[in-house]
Amino acid sequence: MSPADHIANVHIYREPRCRAIDFEAVAAGIGEWLPRTAVTLRAPLLEGWLENASAEDAEALAMRLAEAKVRSFDRPARTGQRVLPGEVGYELRRLQNRDGEVYGILYDAWLFTDAARMLLPAAEARLENVHVIFTNQLIGTWDLADRRYHARTVVCGAPSILSTSGMVEAPARAPGYYLARRSSEALGLQEEEKMELARSYAGDCLRLDDPRLTDTAQGLVMQAVTYRLTGEPFCDDRDCRLFNAHWQSDLIRTQTGGGYCTRHAEMFARLQA
Repeated sequence: MSPADHIANVHIYREPRCRAIDFEAVAAGIGEWLPRTAVTLRAPLLEGWLENASAEDAEALAMRLAEAKVRSFDRPARTGQRVLPGEVGYELRRLQNRDGEVYGILYDAWLFTDAARMLLPAAEARLENVHVIFTNQLIGTWDLADRRYHARTVVCGAPSILSTSGMVEAPARAPGYYLARRSSEALGLQEEEKMELARSYAGDCLRLDDPRLTDTAQGLVMQAVTYRLTGEPFCDDRDCRLFNAHWQSDLIRTQTGGGYCTRHAEMFARLQA
């Protein structure tokens, strides 16, 4: 998809199961950087669509989501892969339960995107519209370099998918955490002691109930916007909020204490003129 000359609308779809994110604040922050763009906050896309769908259409959506589930980390998921009736039923129940939790299932980001794209209004398919869908599900992409899946925080496209679970799970924690965890397992520590270990590193990583998720979400939405404007969502500057953070420490630093590099700040300023 070619980059757009301007952005007329940014549509943000809430994730009802993530209460730590202040979606109104996310939308307001995007509006501050893009004052000439209409930023709208919408109901959850998949769940909202399901409320008015027929039983047949609802089952078809659940089938597509079940097909997007990654069954093997060393083999890419494909459209039309065989699914069991119980998997379709699980997807239906998950969409209907807005208080549900994540159970560690990874979805192929592009298959998930394809399923979501079908639900977007046809009149809003133009390049000047950016759709950002928040989901609490883990999404991942297949990496040809090492031939395995990697969890992602954001996958930019039409629409862009932003995973609240991915903010917590995708970027790696500090090396010391993994070393300490391996040591605790080797020593046979009890579960309570392992939880205490995790709490000792709490400041170095995001949690699902972390108030810092709001700032993080705002920066990741701007990555989706930048992708539509330039075709490239990320920045090489490690202090820019568009930096593609692979470590929790980098994600927290750039999104909660950083700004945009000179190049990208000037790009956003030109959009305001």
